[in-house]
Amino acid sequence: MNRIYSCILLIEVASLLMPLITSFAPSSLIAAPLQTSKSTPRIRRYSLLQSHGTNLIDANGISKQTFNETLCIEEDESQFLNGFTTISKTNEATIETSSPTGELPRHIAFICDGNSRWSKRQSLPKSMGHAAGADKVINVIKALQRYLPSLDYSDDVSVYHESSSSQTTSTEHTTTTTTHHGTIEYCTLYAFSTENWSRSPEEINTIFKLMERIAIQYRSQQSVKSGKIQIDLLGNFEDERIPPGAKRELQRLQNESRDACNKRREKCGNSTNILTICLAINYGARADILQAAQKLAQAIASGEISPNDLAAMDESEISKRLCTAHIPDPDLIIRTSGETRLSNFLLWDAAYAELYFTDLLWPDFDEEALEEALVWYGKRKRRFGGRN
Repeated sequence: MNRIYSCILLIEVASLLMPLITSFAPSSLIAAPLQTSKSTPRIRRYSLLQSHGTNLIDANGISKQTFNETLCIEEDESQFLNGFTTISKTNEATIETSSPTGELPRHIAFICDGNSRWSKRQSLPKSMGHAAGADKVINVIKALQRYLPSLDYSDDVSVYHESSSSQTTSTEHTTTTTTHHGTIEYCTLYAFSTENWSRSPEEINTIFKLMERIAIQYRSQQSVKSGKIQIDLLGNFEDERIPPGAKRELQRLQNESRDACNKRREKCGNSTNILTICLAINYGARADILQAAQKLAQAIASGEISPNDLAAMDESEISKRLCTAHIPDPDLIIRTSGETRLSNFLLWDAAYAELYFTDLLWPDFDEEALEEALVWYGKRKRRFGGRN
């Protein structure tokens, strides 16, 4: 820890002295040492985050530290997430948008693409792009909670730390003035595909480290403990390639959130608005369709289904055997980064989904971008093959 604090102190001193040095020294004399210094990536990271150096609110109240001062600077760049996970809220400027009235999608899904490209544009390691992407997932979940009118956000709209009355007085929340009809009840996030195993072991390890850490910290959130958010895992979790720690913590998060939601339903009734977050991890739509077909074949072979009934079967026999059988089909799929394909995501389920593509990279996708997508969706006329 002394090494960490020393690094932070040195960077703080350097940031204070740099304006004075640059006022007397030629730029060439300053640039040369930075280009050869081993700490250049850390200084670059510090500079990038300094623009976000607003007062923070942590578990103990208002912190006088700036965003960059909360970071644990270590060799393992995946620790960069600590800079995000110690934050409850930042002093964000209020964003006000107005848009036409429109229907909300009951089920919204995201292909969270562009983390690596984001880090490359910032001249940062890939791990930082994934950390920024993980933070964006949390922000999007928080934004979606605002479309559940029955939720009481005074007790928790944050991600990593519970809110308090003393905190809310010093923080401006992002708000919208849009009028929508309906409720967003389900959100599916494409976190790790079956094809992502082809990436480097280092990148895969970083991604699952982030998932494990988020799962551990998210379990303690009031929105989860009070049964306002239910976490469901989609994908093949029997795969031995999934790190045991990440698998254990993700499944604990799923089980504890389900238990809390079931208790809330018993107390408040089944009509209680709950936001279900589905994390597609080690998921591939083709593999899911294949395993559904295999289950159907096994049902026929075991005599559960008579061969004489095959001709009368419809597509529901496949649908109810998918890992997504317990959730409705997606109404809106949003893909970031400018790519215009589904990439093996919810292929069976997305038959009539509206597809929205944005050039924004996932770490840059904010609440305003979400609102724009919802406005676009509200203007769509969904016919499902008909002519109405």
